[in-house]
Amino acid sequence: MVSLILLSLALIYFLLTAPSAHRLLWHDELFTYYIAKAPTMARFWQELRLDLNPPLEYLAVRMSMHMFGQSEYATRLPSILAFLMGSLCFYRFIADRLNSAYGILAMILVWATPFFSYATEARPYALVIGFFGLTLLAWDRTTSPDRTISSVLLLWFAITGMMLSHLFALLYVIPFCLAQIWIEIRRKQMDFLVWSALLVPCCIPFIYVSTVRGYAGNEFPPAFQASIFKVLGFYYWSLSREGLALLISLCCALAAAWGGNGMRRKRTLRISPADLALIGTILMLPVIVNVVQMLSHAAFFARYAAVEAFGFSWLLASCVAMYTGASRSAAVVFAGCMLTYTTALSLGPEAKPSFWAKRGAPTAEQQSRALEAIDPNLPLVAASGLTFLEMDHYAQPGLINRLYYLTDRTLAIQYAHATIFEGLPVLKNYFPIRAAVVPYSRFVQEHRQFLVLGTANPFASRTGRRRTSRRWLPTY
Repeated sequence: MVSLILLSLALIYFLLTAPSAHRLLWHDELFTYYIAKAPTMARFWQELRLDLNPPLEYLAVRMSMHMFGQSEYATRLPSILAFLMGSLCFYRFIADRLNSAYGILAMILVWATPFFSYATEARPYALVIGFFGLTLLAWDRTTSPDRTISSVLLLWFAITGMMLSHLFALLYVIPFCLAQIWIEIRRKQMDFLVWSALLVPCCIPFIYVSTVRGYAGNEFPPAFQASIFKVLGFYYWSLSREGLALLISLCCALAAAWGGNGMRRKRTLRISPADLALIGTILMLPVIVNVVQMLSHAAFFARYAAVEAFGFSWLLASCVAMYTGASRSAAVVFAGCMLTYTTALSLGPEAKPSFWAKRGAPTAEQQSRALEAIDPNLPLVAASGLTFLEMDHYAQPGLINRLYYLTDRTLAIQYAHATIFEGLPVLKNYFPIRAAVVPYSRFVQEHRQFLVLGTANPFASRTGRRRTSRRWLPTY
């Protein structure tokens, strides 16, 4: 019965991800796409230096495109599968501690968070979530009295996968290390096999130290800078949209538990010190990542702490179990309400695969026609590298021949307070960029009149199932 439910939920998962999986690729995903489709493996390894991530995501996308073609869906398929893997592993992890109903509830709670959007993004965050979920399950198996060598090997594999997906995976191991310390304090014995599985793969990110240093000189807008306010904003963002749905679902679950006499049962839920250390540190990972970024004067983005979704879902599922006597009916009702919410959010009118604009705004084709109607001799200058790279990939050749991006590091710092797009001339040597990238001083000498294409809220973070829409807006 449980297997049939999980199979049904897997099918629902693919249905929920379908609209977003077919949308057009945005700026960062184009990096993944171009690197993955490098003509040769030698060129592939060269282009890896253009992006600050280990190779696993690009290798997975390269294999996916080889098997299924160079479409948006094929580019995102590894992320879709990785997120599902992490979700199913998390289900098993919670089910072993509570029961299968609460395992399903915890899995659906992960889907209800804003981090579900990374399931359909061709970047390494879904892979991190997938391997983190696998690490949870593998670590649980290795710490049990009847563990096998296969569970230790699985832990090695899971942590190695995280390290090959993102550099911040070094920080994601901290919760498991602290939990393992608690276990060994109780047992008064060090487990060298587990520690080797936890720590040896951590050597992998140090291979990329030189690459990280190459990015150290980049300037980010003040709104991106890591700070205590960014952490507070992160926690608010994680719960603000789902707050009302969670409250309604909780009330329905409590009512179901009361009707089934679950509220009258003795609350016997026990959480071990190791579990408390694990869940507490997972919830604190956004703070840890933010502090690291503050010390290095770097940017902090919500995606850097996406695994926090597991901590939140685990905590909420445990609280529901504790206050309902682990009532299965309460878990089923809560899960059903949150799945309904997630489905409405993912398949509703605002979740259609329209990338360029929200409902009622011009489509990419309409915008292209509007720009083509302007004086065809007037150059078009993209004010943002985001706009430039996306237009270069999807716009018609007539627009591409007029499209420019202007580079000047001093002016970029002065006006945009950011230099993250000053590497476009280098990218043009590797990626099939059709539009022109020229120095600002040379361009203004050759062109006395031009049209600047501004970007509506270019650095907005995602607050829903898909990226905040951007439009090509002419500004003067």
